[in-house]
Amino acid sequence: MKTRHANKALLMLMLMGLSSQAIMAQGDPLLNDAESVLSSEQIDIDGSFNTPKQETAADRMAKLRKKLEERNEQMVSKKIEDMRLQEEQKLAKKLQKAFNAQAMAIDSVGTAQAAPVKKVVAPAPAPVVKKEEKKNKVIPSAGLMTISGEDGLELESSANINLTVENQITSRISVGLSVGYTKMGITDVANQYSGINYYNSNVYNPYYNSGYYNTYGQGREMNYSRLGLEVNSKFFMSVESTIRPYLGLGVGYNRHSLAYENNQQYYYNNVTLGNEDFSSSYVAGSVLAGSEIHFTDTIGANLEFKYQKGFGDSFNTASASSNRNPDQVRLENVGTAIEKANNMSLNAGILIKF
Repeated sequence: MKTRHANKALLMLMLMGLSSQAIMAQGDPLLNDAESVLSSEQIDIDGSFNTPKQETAADRMAKLRKKLEERNEQMVSKKIEDMRLQEEQKLAKKLQKAFNAQAMAIDSVGTAQAAPVKKVVAPAPAPVVKKEEKKNKVIPSAGLMTISGEDGLELESSANINLTVENQITSRISVGLSVGYTKMGITDVANQYSGINYYNSNVYNPYYNSGYYNTYGQGREMNYSRLGLEVNSKFFMSVESTIRPYLGLGVGYNRHSLAYENNQQYYYNNVTLGNEDFSSSYVAGSVLAGSEIHFTDTIGANLEFKYQKGFGDSFNTASASSNRNPDQVRLENVGTAIEKANNMSLNAGILIKF
């Protein structure tokens, strides 16, 4: 009986190690056989019958165990194959979707390439209209003028103003008309009472005495003025930049006059002094060098240096004095020297274009 109980315990352990599906299966022939063996009556191995050896319950259980093990292995293998098949199916679906998407992309590209391409004609760019530059100019300017000539003539203006009107006939050449006015004061020390003077001769020396000194002082003051009209032309070395340097030439007509500031009359030896006056006209040529600075289309600045010198002799000479006193001669000599002297001026002005 001990053997019977041991076999029964062993069978129970084997059945607990099986999968839940095999244990819970109802109507399984192998399980039914196992139950029939367990429930069958056992033969006493100590019997006295001498009969052929029959299959024992243990042998039957061993066979059943082997069959159950084989079946479990088959079920496990089948389960593994089922899981592998499911994974392969999922992978196949993913690959199929990827292939379908790629095929659709290839088809769309092929369709786009095969379709006729419509030529897109870009609208023609609007023509660039270059803004026309204003050609007319007005240039008011002011500066200084120095006059240097023979016999130590050195004069400097107190006022030098100009007004120029120009037309830009080409991008590099302009033609203009300029009106200028110059004024300066001159202290004449040649006719002083004491010392060496310009008129130190037997003819004029008697006039410069104590009476002359008491009337006019030691040196008379002259007033000089000039009104000029000039036609000029400029050549611009740069036409597109803000700063436009130029060179130019001009020719003009000048009318200038000289007079003593103190016109108090003084009599000596039947000669009257105090009403001296001199004026004349002359033609002069000039050389220009300067630059225009353009701030906007209409406003700018102008800086110009001009050298001027008279041509030939003066004309239209006039004198207020009817007698040839020494101061009248002095005015005429100074006026003639200015006409032949070197005139240099530096002016700065405003450039107005329209």
